[in-house]
Amino acid sequence: MRIVIAQVILAFVVLGVWPSAIWAHAFPVDAEPGAGATVEKMPLDIRIRFNAELEPIFSKLRVDNGHGHTVSEGEGHVDPSDSTLLLTHVPAVPPGTYHVYWQVFSHDGHRTQGDYTFDVQ
Repeated sequence: MRIVIAQVILAFVVLGVWPSAIWAHAFPVDAEPGAGATVEKMPLDIRIRFNAELEPIFSKLRVDNGHGHTVSEGEGHVDPSDSTLLLTHVPAVPPGTYHVYWQVFSHDGHRTQGDYTFDVQ
């Protein structure tokens, strides 16, 4: 009986203290510019910070203009000094609506993706 009780207690301890990140997906917690934002000019870099560390080789970030043409350079990259930050460089662009597409893999192997728009005046 003591063994069963010890196993039940151990199970609760493991489930209670096991890092939630093991089961977590990476989701954005902040973006520059943010979803629905209006900015005076296009920033040099579009940045999205996530709540988990990203796998650099599988994580992508792209910015398209209102006509569906990609304006960002390359497929974006994870910041080497901050594995929760995904960014891509964008040259100067005319005013309009821009669409950001992201796809990331977290260290736990889960893929998440999303998109949003913002406007440049």
